[in-house]
Amino acid sequence: MSDPTPNRTEPGVPKKTRRAGRICCVVLSAGLPLVLSGCITAHDPAATPTLKVHHSVPESATPPTISTHLGQAVPRPSPAASVKACASSSDDCFRRVVDRLQELDYLPLEQTVIHGRSGPVRYDFFRFAVPAVLQRTADSFPWNWSNPFIRGALIQFERTSGTLKALGVSEGHWHPALAPALFSPKARKDPWLWEWVLVDKYDGSTRPETLSIWRAGESGPIWTTRVNTGVLGSTPDGTWPIYQRLPVTTMRGVFPVPVSRTTYEELAGQRVPQWSGSSLSQSARGLVNGHPVRWQPYNDPGIRWVDYFDDGRGIHYYPRASYGFPQSAGCVEEPVSAAPITYRLLHYGVPVTVLAGSHPKRSTSSPPLPGPPR
Repeated sequence: MSDPTPNRTEPGVPKKTRRAGRICCVVLSAGLPLVLSGCITAHDPAATPTLKVHHSVPESATPPTISTHLGQAVPRPSPAASVKACASSSDDCFRRVVDRLQELDYLPLEQTVIHGRSGPVRYDFFRFAVPAVLQRTADSFPWNWSNPFIRGALIQFERTSGTLKALGVSEGHWHPALAPALFSPKARKDPWLWEWVLVDKYDGSTRPETLSIWRAGESGPIWTTRVNTGVLGSTPDGTWPIYQRLPVTTMRGVFPVPVSRTTYEELAGQRVPQWSGSSLSQSARGLVNGHPVRWQPYNDPGIRWVDYFDDGRGIHYYPRASYGFPQSAGCVEEPVSAAPITYRLLHYGVPVTVLAGSHPKRSTSSPPLPGPPR
């Protein structure tokens, strides 16, 4: 096995960096420049339909401050008005929260509705170039409280602002107690450059399973390592934000050992502990994605460098003879040479996407749409 090598000599704590200024347009397809953010760009009216763009900003906003979208002044809600509006998880509250997270750089993703000949089309754009697989992933989620990118932004703000104590756990669900801190004029901007994790799991080819970390402003991944995902597809496809980080912990549960149908039938009525040493019990057999399995209890202390993202699934170190193919009970396992680097690079709220056969090389999306400089 060859040890993974980082793309940087110092992969430690990311530093606060100024971002590029806002640019004027994004090309959705050849010959279709789209005017955004109040900028003007030339295009041939005869060659393209008339396009109207609507930003996801509250229409019922109130003074005193003003922001501009598409060259038009849009009143911004006062902090007191936003706190009052967010006493519940209403649609109005959602729009205000998203707008504020974007303003503070926790959410570099914005929603636009484009009106053309075929009717309105939703387009979620990033403020910087991203790989096509990330753009497709963002487009696949509804624009509501369940969106993992929005949940990740909330988790990171809770940690940065101190509204969530050190031992607290958040999964990015809105609660009114967060409103005063979020809408405060003194709210702290995101000190991290935005990141995204892609776990490229087994797709039937000879390619090894890998984890890569992407960062805003970079044309390719800043870090890649081989990993192991779950046997029998027990690491599902999807996107979740990192909600808990632990330098060391104990993991316990049951491992799905594939068995034949005959063995599966023989296990009927048998029980096993819910984890090794537990007084609680469960059925000794089960099905994982339609495959018959025998549950093998485990209790593993000393698991290091853990980033939890989907219930009990996490990214962490686990000793194996080799890496790059499904071996775990559902987690994303890393070698000891890579796990501490991954742990140092990541932070709370980073979205983790698991897909089979994705492996992008470089950013391939439309030109970036950066926010205001930090």
